[in-house]
Amino acid sequence: MPDRDPTAALTEELDLGPDPYPALPVLPPEALRDGDVLMMLGQGFSRVGHMRLPVSWLIRALDGGAYSHSAVVSIIDGEPKVWDHSDDWLLGPVSLRDGIRKHAWCHVYRLFKHGEHAGSSRYPCPPIVKVLNERRGDRYDTTLLLMAAVAAVVSRMPSDRRIRELARMALDKAVELINWYLDHKDIRSSMLICTAVTGLSYWDAVNATPHDYALEVDIQRRGAGDDHGNRDWEEAMAKVSATLTRVWPDFPDDLARFRKTQASNAHWVEVGGPLLPVNLVSPSDLEFSRTLERVGRLVIPR
Repeated sequence: MPDRDPTAALTEELDLGPDPYPALPVLPPEALRDGDVLMMLGQGFSRVGHMRLPVSWLIRALDGGAYSHSAVVSIIDGEPKVWDHSDDWLLGPVSLRDGIRKHAWCHVYRLFKHGEHAGSSRYPCPPIVKVLNERRGDRYDTTLLLMAAVAAVVSRMPSDRRIRELARMALDKAVELINWYLDHKDIRSSMLICTAVTGLSYWDAVNATPHDYALEVDIQRRGAGDDHGNRDWEEAMAKVSATLTRVWPDFPDDLARFRKTQASNAHWVEVGGPLLPVNLVSPSDLEFSRTLERVGRLVIPR
């Protein structure tokens, strides 16, 4: 693989901008609860294999929200743990420090649905934790490469010509890397992206009624993706889609279902339900979900 991404010289000076929610109160770690959702933005470049890519910037530029990454908290032996990659390409709990460091910011979101928070009698937290434990060891997108590819296919083409060209070049390299990993058997089909872990934690949680915890997102918020006849972008999306199909053989059907849902004018859709596959949920979908309440921010360890 090449040693350096050709977009590096162009993107190293890109400013992530200020924290978009500066008024959020700082939460101490002990204030975290089972099931809390952490929404984060990675900083700078990520080293992926032998290459450096602005993966977090790419996700944010394509997705249009404040974040590039999502994770879920559970309290283990009195300490908050973050369900992220505990080992190479595997999902598991890591320390709070390891889960949030190297990010520009981390905001805490909490289930709020039908007037009740997670931890209420209707939405007790143990079912969420049970699902997380059942998912321990699942294959997991540790590099966010797949998240970037998903953000590309479910979002609008960037209107800014410079951003669009940078994103296209970065996507080309992301596709190259994903295919390299697939060829070397380091990743497998059915791998989960970070937002899928969050979605499944709530979709599969059961107290009295199946799927009562399901998160809801406004699938019409961004509108349908549109390449405006841009051939370069169209070709890039074809390569991205072909690569995602290698990871998820059901991807073409999932994408068709996603497009059909968009065309139906359905607004609030359950994550994980028949209308919205979990691996097609982006960070901004969770950011603007009506079933997640923004409750605070965490101090990033230095």
